[in-house]
Amino acid sequence: MPSEIRAPLRGLQLEALRTCALYPQGMRHWAHPSVMTVLRELGLVEERPVRGPGGRKLWFLLPAGRELLTETGMSESRES
Repeated sequence: MPSEIRAPLRGLQLEALRTCALYPQGMRHWAHPSVMTVLRELGLVEERPVRGPGGRKLWFLLPAGRELLTETGMSESRES
């Protein structure tokens, strides 16, 4: 079960979540490696294997992540 979000996402975490939202067919696995595992533990994103050679994995935004982005906004200009 995902952990509860105790503090608002900021900086690179929020940037990574917004970037993941821009790629509905999956964001490359090596993008934002320092924060994606944290976002996964929070239940905001998940990693899934894609078909094809190499067994690549991509990051996908979960409904909880999309809901959080709806609340905070997709634009970085809202952070002040």
